[in-house]
Order: sequence, then C-alpha cells, then structure tokens
Amino acid sequence: MGIVRMNLTLYRAAIFDLDGTLVHSEPAWEAAKRRVLDRLGVDVPQATYDAFVGRGLRGFLTEVLGPDLTDALRTELANEIGAEADILLPLLRQPIPGAASSVNRLAEAGVRIAVCSSSPRRHIHAALYQLGLGDRIAAIVSGADLPRGKPDPLPYLETLRLLGLDPSDAFAVEDALPGVISAHAAGLKVIAIGRECGNPGFAPYCSIRVPDYASFDQMIQS
Repeated sequence: MGIVRMNLTLYRAAIFDLDGTLVHSEPAWEAAKRRVLDRLGVDVPQATYDAFVGRGLRGFLTEVLGPDLTDALRTELANEIGAEADILLPLLRQPIPGAASSVNRLAEAGVRIAVCSSSPRRHIHAALYQLGLGDRIAAIVSGADLPRGKPDPLPYLETLRLLGLDPSDAFAVEDALPGVISAHAAGLKVIAIGRECGNPGFAPYCSIRVPDYASFDQMIQS
C-alpha cells in the first residue's frame, strides 16, 4: 500500500470509527457475546464472529438465533452482552498505537473530529476518555441508537447531519469492511487503516489504504 499525499484544506471534518480504528476492543466484544450465548447453549462458528466485526449486535443476534427472534428478546440479549462488555472492556481494550496523536494532529490543523461507531454510546465515551480525546470530538453517533447500523449508510449520514456538512466536506477512517461500505455509501471519501485493509474486498470502496497511523501521518499534509 503506497503512501498518497492528502490535502487537509479540502476537508472540514474527519469521521473515525472506534473499535479497531482507535482502540482494540473486539476481543472484549467477542468474549462478551460468547458468555451470553454459552449460557443459552448456542455454539457459534468463529467465522460468524469474524463476519460481524464492526457491526451492531442486532444483526449478529438475528444471524445466530434466527429471523423469528422477537424484538424484546433481541433487546434483552443485546443488553446482556453490553453488560458483559462493561466488565471486559476496561480489562481488554487497548489504544491503537498512534491513533490519539493523529487525531490530535488533525484537530490542531482545524479539522473537526467525529466518531461513528457501532458500539453503545457509553462505551464510546469510555474509550475516548481512555484515549484522552473527549474534548476533541464534535459529534458522536452510536449505531446502537439507530434503526440500521453499518454497513447501512445511516450511521454516517446521521454523523454528517450532526456536523451540518455535505459528504464532500469530510472523510471517514475505518478498519473493517462493513464500516468502509457504510461510509462509501454515504458519499464519503474513505481511508482504510490496518492490516485487513489490504484485502481485495476493500478496493471498490476505499480511495486510500494505509497499514498504520505512522503511514497515515505521512499521508496528511495541511
């Protein structure tokens, strides 16, 4: 993945995914899901867990428990998983190297920062507090609060609405294919970051792909 230069003066905002993009938290979420499903006696293949990285709990629960799952039970189980995550995230969540300094660099260059995540809002705030970025964020959108999550474009469209911006005024930073598809469908320029973004499936949706924040910083020019 070669480094492409990017002119920040063309953009008024950067919208970051959270899990996998700013913090490593997927091990905690997978463990939380496993705890709840183990209590139900439900065995889920690893491939299913992997397929729902970066996506909300509603779709995951429908996938593993079937389309006849009632809304009430889906909500109850999602809350149980969230409660397990409350216990596990402080123990397992780790900042991604370089993420916080890159966000600070963008903010100091006059770019507004937003977070668009599938995580519940309380987990977003806790992660941003851990990163020391709470006062840098102009808008937060949780897919858990919306009727449709990633890969639907709604979370990013809602983020743009809160920012009061058109898609051409912002870019998204994502690590997982569902989020990349969501941001692209909302009309945003998408930067994919991390080891997975070299996969061919990312290519139709990402104009730029970088392996880490050191490469991200090389790309940015104010």
